[in-house]
Amino acid sequence: MTFTQNKTILLAENDRSAREVTALVLEAEGYRVITTDNGTSALRVLQNDATVELLLSDINMPGGIDGIELAQRAQMNRQIPIVLTSADPRSSFAWFPDNVTFLPKPYDRRALLAAVGGLPQPSEA
Repeated sequence: MTFTQNKTILLAENDRSAREVTALVLEAEGYRVITTDNGTSALRVLQNDATVELLLSDINMPGGIDGIELAQRAQMNRQIPIVLTSADPRSSFAWFPDNVTFLPKPYDRRALLAAVGGLPQPSEA
């Protein structure tokens, strides 16, 4: 089932395949998706594009700003929902920002959409 979301998501993911597949899934559900391949570019988008309503970012990215730092900087400037994703367990990070959703990799379509608000959690369905 496709929902019309009309929400703009900023997707920061350095793995091209993961970025493309994730963007396709989100776009199929009606989201507008802006993609970047690192935290520095994502931070620039957040600072310059007021239409972004949700940040979805990988944690482990090259380029000087990882997903956790990106989330921290985003929270200083804007109050938008943030979803961080990683193949490493959440407990492996020394610090994890408050009010941020963690989405473990690998994730499927259902888990992705639940994390961004498109579907109920699988355990609730």
